[in-house]
Amino acid sequence: MRRGGMETNTKNRTALVTGACGGLGQAIVSRLCEAGYAVVLLDIDERVHALARGLAEQGHRVDARVCDITDEAAVETLFEQFDADGVCVDILVNNAAISPKKQGKSLPPEEIPMSEWQAVLDVNLTAPFMLCRHAAPRMRKKRWGRIINMASVAGRTRSMVSGAHYSASKAGLIGFSRFFASRVAQDGITVNCIAPGTINAGLGGQLDPQMTENYKKNIPVGRIGEAHEVAGMVAYLAGEDTSFVTGAIFDINGGYFMP
Repeated sequence: MRRGGMETNTKNRTALVTGACGGLGQAIVSRLCEAGYAVVLLDIDERVHALARGLAEQGHRVDARVCDITDEAAVETLFEQFDADGVCVDILVNNAAISPKKQGKSLPPEEIPMSEWQAVLDVNLTAPFMLCRHAAPRMRKKRWGRIINMASVAGRTRSMVSGAHYSASKAGLIGFSRFFASRVAQDGITVNCIAPGTINAGLGGQLDPQMTENYKKNIPVGRIGEAHEVAGMVAYLAGEDTSFVTGAIFDINGGYFMP
């Protein structure tokens, strides 16, 4: 029998959301706030403070931190600050990502500069790895944790819109998530991926309009996704009812990819 209600449980949980200033990040933060969680907004963009102030004025329990998540020392310092401030990250949402485009389109693999390739892997794959390494030991002490990694349909199948570096980083994130899930499951920590298709927010909003229209023709539901549809899945995976759900990939793509 479950003990306590969802409201009681969420009030005792703190979520850390990376890439909080982006369109998808803001939707995730809002959904978790509405569910009653305390939420730490993390971004490299200083505007994260203004975003947090606005949510606090609405009565939500929020905090804002600025951090370059590709900097190992900065990530370590971030968690040391959490420890000093008494902040326990119960839920980690690795949402931050980059997908460089040129005039709304991805470069062919042979034209991608090595610096751009490395930058994408640093943000999309290495940063989640580092954040998981620091969050999991702290979750282990409470024998409870939720790690939600934002992958992509580009990591699941061919992509009409994403570059080789983005696809590789998201496929790598899926592989890492499955591996990590098997290592921390016995500690009460679940690790799952969400793999959205094109979403009408954040990176999805950077696409060439004609490319978006062509992409929609291959989606059975006939439209691109909305940020709240992804945020809803994040809220589900963050909850108490998913202790038996780990190592899974949740596709949100309107039927574009059906494994």
